[in-house]
Amino acid sequence: MASQKQKILTASVLAAALGAGLYYQLRTPVAPRPKSVEAVMPMDMAKALADAGSKPAAPRGGRTVPAGVTAAAGAEIAFERTGRNSLQMKFSNAGAKPYPIRFAAGAIFEDDRARVVLLNPVDVTVEPGGTLEQEFAVAALSSGKVESRGKFKGTTKAEPKLELLMKHLESHSELPVAVVQTAVLAILEDAPVDLFAQFPKLQPDATQRDDSFKAETWQIVSALQLLRDIGVDSAKLGEDPQLKIEAMMDVRAHDIAKQYYGISSENEWAYWRHELLAGDPSTRHFALYGIARYYPDVALVMMPRWARETRTFPHYRRAAIGALALTQKSAAKPILQELGRDLAREKEMAQRIDPALRYLEQNLPNVL
Repeated sequence: MASQKQKILTASVLAAALGAGLYYQLRTPVAPRPKSVEAVMPMDMAKALADAGSKPAAPRGGRTVPAGVTAAAGAEIAFERTGRNSLQMKFSNAGAKPYPIRFAAGAIFEDDRARVVLLNPVDVTVEPGGTLEQEFAVAALSSGKVESRGKFKGTTKAEPKLELLMKHLESHSELPVAVVQTAVLAILEDAPVDLFAQFPKLQPDATQRDDSFKAETWQIVSALQLLRDIGVDSAKLGEDPQLKIEAMMDVRAHDIAKQYYGISSENEWAYWRHELLAGDPSTRHFALYGIARYYPDVALVMMPRWARETRTFPHYRRAAIGALALTQKSAAKPILQELGRDLAREKEMAQRIDPALRYLEQNLPNVL
């Protein structure tokens, strides 16, 4: 039985969200029409519906490793870039004594088209007559489309803008390479979210970009937190409104986003309510997913009303149907089935029912 507090919260939500919410929707400019159904649902749900049971590819680059600038003279060393974030080093020692090879964090390696920076110190010893072959993590210093691979050479160059980051990595070598790579390009290029985001941007940057630097939402926000930790600003990333709400919806990014954006558990409801009633028109419907994911009992009452409300924009209604699947509540199943019957004559709405039920049943095994 719901507590009195929950009943009051539910009642206030419905009054505010259905009443004031409709007022704002009908009085504000029409939100940009999403390019696809996936553009109005969280990434995890879109992926699950597109390919149930598929698993995300493992991130490239392996574990986080070192970087350097100088090497003892006389060593035979070859450098080969084997991936966007990996540099293979081959050491050989034809001498009679062990040969130490050291590189400092922040060392830059290059060919005639690209430059990379190593992320932590390298300190290895090649035994007499021996060879050693290791792969180390690097970050690209440019978001240019050319992903140059093959033979690289060491340089004596430095990138002063990365000095604080490299210093930080000395005591935080566990940071994922994707997080550091994102931070590097944010520092050097003030790169926009479009360069990194896997979610479809509702208002994309005009610059044509490839997928080379795509990162998960939690990694992008982690990079923002990393930049804050070292005292560096990234205006284009830190001020992007869609990134904020995408991160708050994303289960893996949620806690990191709360920390970065200063949203406490006590005021999180106020955040979602504000986004729903007064947020940017292009992302306001995202709040329906946030409410469903983090306030499921409220959503079970609220979302059917939004789905049935013919005076509001269709993508709000579709979002409300999908949001029911995100409640992870078995009670959502009969609600969706009833909506299917009630909305049968509205093709655009009716066709969202089965995918929502599939997501609820197949991708949430604890929901039966």
